[in-house]
Amino acid sequence: MDKKDLAGQLKEAARLLEVLGDDAFRARAYQNAARQLEAFEGDFEALVAGGRFSDIRGIGAGLAAELSAAAEEGLLPLLGGLRERVPAGVRDLFVVSGLGAKKIAVLWAEGVDSLEALLAAADDGRVAALKGFGAKSAEKFRAGAAFALEAGRRWRLDQAALLAGQLVAVLAEAFPRARVAVAGELRRSLETVDAVELVVSGADQESVTALLGDYLEALGVVGDGQLEGVLDGRPVRVTLCAPEAFGAALALTTGNEAYLDTLRRAANAQGLSLTSNGLEGTSGHIPSDSEEALFAALELPTVPPELREEADAAPVPDLLEESDIRGLVHNHSTWSDAVNSIPEMVAAAQGLGYAYLAMADHSRSSFYANGLSIERVAAQAEEIDALRRQLDEAGSAFELLHGIEVDILPDGSLDYPDEVLATLDYTVVSVHQNFTLSRAEQTERIVTAVRHPLASILGHATGRLMLRRPPYEVDLEAVIDACAESGTVIEINASPYRLDLDWRWVRVAKAEGCRFSVNPDAHRSDGFDDVRYGVGMARKAGLTPAEVVNTAPSGQAFLARLGGV
Repeated sequence: MDKKDLAGQLKEAARLLEVLGDDAFRARAYQNAARQLEAFEGDFEALVAGGRFSDIRGIGAGLAAELSAAAEEGLLPLLGGLRERVPAGVRDLFVVSGLGAKKIAVLWAEGVDSLEALLAAADDGRVAALKGFGAKSAEKFRAGAAFALEAGRRWRLDQAALLAGQLVAVLAEAFPRARVAVAGELRRSLETVDAVELVVSGADQESVTALLGDYLEALGVVGDGQLEGVLDGRPVRVTLCAPEAFGAALALTTGNEAYLDTLRRAANAQGLSLTSNGLEGTSGHIPSDSEEALFAALELPTVPPELREEADAAPVPDLLEESDIRGLVHNHSTWSDAVNSIPEMVAAAQGLGYAYLAMADHSRSSFYANGLSIERVAAQAEEIDALRRQLDEAGSAFELLHGIEVDILPDGSLDYPDEVLATLDYTVVSVHQNFTLSRAEQTERIVTAVRHPLASILGHATGRLMLRRPPYEVDLEAVIDACAESGTVIEINASPYRLDLDWRWVRVAKAEGCRFSVNPDAHRSDGFDDVRYGVGMARKAGLTPAEVVNTAPSGQAFLARLGGV
């Protein structure tokens, strides 16, 4: 358990205590402890090992003992009992924006104990009739419940990738001579996934069914060579095929439907039929053991999976590859709200073979994320300078850049005066608060910010959190136009929680001549792995390495690109 996990459990326990109306003093103590823990800048592992939680201001001996137990056992002692007392459906209500513990307690007392119940109560007027709610709040909560229910039917991209990887490993170990591949929306790098889909050749249906029956619920045969089961409430589909039909089966299960119609029409034009069993013609079966063989037989170009979203999909020359990303941009450390120190982040980036690391801890207005005061920005600069000297002395060409993720304030100004911003190598300017401004106000706010001469990169432009929070209202065409005019780079935030800017809008921005940076927004060193998701979004938008600034081979070359060179 890391610092962030532990703080999250404290916050959850405080919320549940409030819902139950139990022990207000303890709820406040937990909330305060969570804030103090997030702000702690020392060695968390040493703190845990020494059982020294009481060293943190505001944490007494009793709470320190609870935290030590949680760090050892993985769960705050009180939290398990609280989760038993507050049903899962009631806890789900916290995902609805604007619903805090007190309002949830009121709803629960009125029999609203799930998202479905909230939706029904909002529709029939019961929510609007409650004291302290009203019609406007009822509509807001209805929309939030509907969004959450739809989100519950899909996986984030990283969740789907993890589960698919585990199933592929299970199948590959059991059937070493088989070919197993990921298909469907996951293979196309769609930002959320409705089902995990796999293609297997070289293994018989009975054996695969017997194996996967240990992992999937309600597993059954749903068609010729088609299995379907359920994992975490969402479907898993497996297509079984002969080795010589592997390419056809993989293409047909990758989708999307509009693109598949193109393949079928191309087959029909040649007097062929295309199914997951392969290509068939009057002269018999035509082997398609790979997608390349299938496309060649259909006289079609091989289109990368990420681009198969339209009927007229076509390959893009020199499409961005993950290996093209040379620098990790927009990263956080223990200076603000992350898990690892800057030296640890540097070591991890070097170990992965990157050429530079660009830090961007939170600015002062993000107080909840331990944002840096002006004095702490200067202190961080000193640490970064010292680390640069160490790299030079070690003969390393690796570069460390000093930036800040600077909050865009409601009026569009940036969170530090220009003389502070000018000391930085670069900036990421982002919205973190005041999401409920009107569309016009939010647009003016962001447009003003990206036109600032010291704004380098616009971070996560719409503020969305995948399957948790929809984008705020903003005129993205106006924002994109402002970035194109000012030269401010647009971030493709690679965190699977964000994937922002949406790849559909990246296409629009590409057409306007904008430039992009694929950034992990890493809050821990293993967050660097998220670059692959950002690259997937960039590929879906048809980006080439020349359009992505952190394909620059060195930190200085990256900074030159930010400056328009």
